[in-house]
Amino acid sequence: MKWSVLLLLVFISTGVVAVKPSHRLMVDPTGVMRDIYYENQNGYAVAEGDIILSRIAKSKDLVSASITPNVGGIRWPNGVIPFVFADSLPRDNVEYCRQAMILWHEKTGVQFVEITPENNDQYLDYVYIQPAGGTTCSSEVGRKGFLQVINLAPRCTTMITAHELGHTIGLWHEQSRQDRDQYITIIWDNIQEEHQFNFNQHLTDGMDYGPYNYDSIMHYSAYGFSKNGEKTIIPLQEGITIGQRDHLSEGDIAAVKSMLE
Repeated sequence: MKWSVLLLLVFISTGVVAVKPSHRLMVDPTGVMRDIYYENQNGYAVAEGDIILSRIAKSKDLVSASITPNVGGIRWPNGVIPFVFADSLPRDNVEYCRQAMILWHEKTGVQFVEITPENNDQYLDYVYIQPAGGTTCSSEVGRKGFLQVINLAPRCTTMITAHELGHTIGLWHEQSRQDRDQYITIIWDNIQEEHQFNFNQHLTDGMDYGPYNYDSIMHYSAYGFSKNGEKTIIPLQEGITIGQRDHLSEGDIAAVKSMLE
């Protein structure tokens, strides 16, 4: 299980909506030069299909980007995650989200606290859950500080939303672990060319927790971003299913609980 983000990415753009992924070469807080690929989804720089790196701002300057340390920390204090539903969020999405929050709370102890007029002076950092068009379901990873967002299209049902909340809590995709090549094979020839970058991102200095977890709700499916209906990820163990969106795995639960210790 890949733990949460240690970096805050700030993107400045000319405002041109990118069709193909954009690419930036940057130095992270540890002094390591790394390639960052992302696509513009409704004004957000998004990697790996659903991980929000930052809002893309308009500027007269050339397109540029920088990575700076996230001084505010990467975890939610005491596992408490304040949130606000946008007034425009469809009722079904609100219900799906509440069910997903209950699931994470019952399994891990993480608490999602809705901000109200009575308690809004208690929370500086919070999640704003808003509607999205098309098929977008996306979230930032970990606690970024101040306002951060979750975008939910109508297709984001309870367990898809649970996956996005996993990112919010602080989990990256399982197949982005450093040791993944010992457990899965990426079939590059079957991946849509414009989405191949989603399989080679190393965005964080976060920690890999526990053994590789094929059963994780945070794992891509075997057919993720396939261009031909063939598998894009093949487990090296036989009889293994990946990409389930039915339950929180024991590994998911253990990883989140470890953040609260």
